[in-house]
Amino acid sequence: MQTITVQRRRLIQMAALAPLCTLARAHATSDWAPLAALQFVLPTPPGSQPDILARWLIEPFSRKTGLSGVVVNMPGAAGALAADQVLRAAPENGALLIGGLDHVAYSHLNSNRRALDPFVDFVPVAPVNRDTWLVATAADAPGRSLQALAEQSRREPLNYASNGEGSTAHLLTARLCKAAGIAAQHVPYRESWMPDLIAGRIQFVIAPTPTLLAQLRAGRLVALASLTQERLALPGQPPTIGELGLSDQVFYGGLFLFAPSNLAPLAKRLNAAFVEVVQMPEVAQRYRDASIESLPVDLDQTAALVRQRLQSVDAMRLAVFGRSR
Repeated sequence: MQTITVQRRRLIQMAALAPLCTLARAHATSDWAPLAALQFVLPTPPGSQPDILARWLIEPFSRKTGLSGVVVNMPGAAGALAADQVLRAAPENGALLIGGLDHVAYSHLNSNRRALDPFVDFVPVAPVNRDTWLVATAADAPGRSLQALAEQSRREPLNYASNGEGSTAHLLTARLCKAAGIAAQHVPYRESWMPDLIAGRIQFVIAPTPTLLAQLRAGRLVALASLTQERLALPGQPPTIGELGLSDQVFYGGLFLFAPSNLAPLAKRLNAAFVEVVQMPEVAQRYRDASIESLPVDLDQTAALVRQRLQSVDAMRLAVFGRSR
């Protein structure tokens, strides 16, 4: 009898608490109206650096907002497929794009799609990271400096890789080749160029540090220079591009979190939540372990970074192709 009484009491208590739990969930959702969920939409496949970052961030971001979250991979059309998906999504789906300017401002250049504007079609919410970039070659390659690559290119044809025509990696390498006197052919890859670089079929690349880090640590690649203002703590302590007399080649890239323009009223709150998430100890540690830099800045600073990056990439496109957008 006593057991039955205790069980009844517990059931009554649970019944009394149920409306409060429902109200709490409703309150969490209404705080972010019209959002009913979150989606981080990516223009890259699973396992890519943007995908890894998104999966680090989605769970703590969901906890912070009280909304369920999912990562959606939509590679293709130079990023336009993912961008279009975000722009078509109903506001309550909470679709947000994690991508670079390649995937927004320049995606139309390799397709018949309309040009997108990161300040009209989208609202830049926050920088996801700041990339540093390296010039790298195979560990057993004969060209172990930019000068050696330039001399080698006068004796034999050289190739460099990128992830696509007009990509940031392509622009950076074409610009550097012109400045350093390196004659080399661009080879765009749809899949990973890493096996060909290690095997010496591709002579060098310019790529984000995290992309190269594991192979640098394993001794399969060497970094010839960093496109940074200060030296990076990497195997071999590669010189900065400024130390090699090419300070105009300094470049910092990275991804941004973009909201569609119909979610502009929530941009400030999304930014504040994102800034808190990237500063959480477990997230910050993951960034440090992968040599990835976070940039916890406000909405105005985010917009300024996007404008600055657009100017930089426009200038590179003008130098390489004779036109920008």
